[in-house]
Amino acid sequence: MYSNDNNFLTMDTSHGSFAFTDFGANASTKLIDNFRVGAQVYFHNIGAMGNFRPTLDWALGDYRFKSWFGIRGGRVKTTLGLFNDVQDMDSLHTFALLPESIYPVDWRTATIAHDGGDLYGNIGVKHLGSFSYVGWAGMRPQDPTQGYILASKGTSTSSINYTYLGALQEGGDLRWTTPFGAVFGTSYRDQDLNGRGTMVVSHGPYHQTTTADELAQYYGQYEIKGFQIDVEYRRNIRDSNLFRTPTPTKSIVDTRAGYVQGTYRISKRLEVGAFRSLYVVDDRKSWTPPANHQFDTAVSGRVNLTKFWYMKVEGHFIDGDPTLPSAARGFYSFDNTSGVKPTTRLLVIRTGISF
Repeated sequence: MYSNDNNFLTMDTSHGSFAFTDFGANASTKLIDNFRVGAQVYFHNIGAMGNFRPTLDWALGDYRFKSWFGIRGGRVKTTLGLFNDVQDMDSLHTFALLPESIYPVDWRTATIAHDGGDLYGNIGVKHLGSFSYVGWAGMRPQDPTQGYILASKGTSTSSINYTYLGALQEGGDLRWTTPFGAVFGTSYRDQDLNGRGTMVVSHGPYHQTTTADELAQYYGQYEIKGFQIDVEYRRNIRDSNLFRTPTPTKSIVDTRAGYVQGTYRISKRLEVGAFRSLYVVDDRKSWTPPANHQFDTAVSGRVNLTKFWYMKVEGHFIDGDPTLPSAARGFYSFDNTSGVKPTTRLLVIRTGISF
């Protein structure tokens, strides 16, 4: 990655950085006709994130009674929007980075799965296509190097060293695949976020809880003759209680996010794409200040060099610089000590092998 001014994703991208490496390996098998087990281990080193510490992306048992009803449990991928449960499969995407408004790399390990269970199924309806559903509940996985925790560290009086940041989550997804191939759907998630730690400067105790943390997401997708368009919109309302010495405070934010993206497969080996991604930290305030928004326009090209090896070249034109912990989307104060500039130009060259 190479950027003009701001460092991105905790890497020294203003001088050019190769510190973006990830690796995953998975295996699955059917023990009997309707029962499948599988797991995936994941390593990543993205600047200060991951440090090649092995994590368990997912590990589950899945029993399907009928096409319209099944259950799975363990560490289960979270169905949320179009790409949350497949964001670990870089070989499936045209883009080197999915839209950060909805799928930030910084949050991947905390959002891709939950420790719990799902009920799911697919129901075909004559002349209407099919409807699939997922209902799920579980705990959010722990990751001490994910974006929220890294962004909370610093030297200000409000900075925090977290020892725990987790949540009981529940949600669902309903998806309609039409007879003409278009997909429409909606997802919902509610969580009780709980954080504990110490204040960086005063070393006093810190604790946070949520009165409400609700997320609603709507999406659509259509593909025809090599062209695909994806649209998603998300609203997340979070009402938090922050207990820090000497007085507790309350934080309420109404976050909005969304994108429109299109991709076109020119040939078996070549794909191109572009997206416009919008992220607003708190819709109750003006969108204008750079600290309250991040708008990203990206153009990308992908070449499949062989059956297993691909390369992506991508340009990002980013306006805005939110650095609040709950809004971390690539920019961090500790990594940009002279301040984050309001605009960023970023070049990403990414290559991968999948087999």
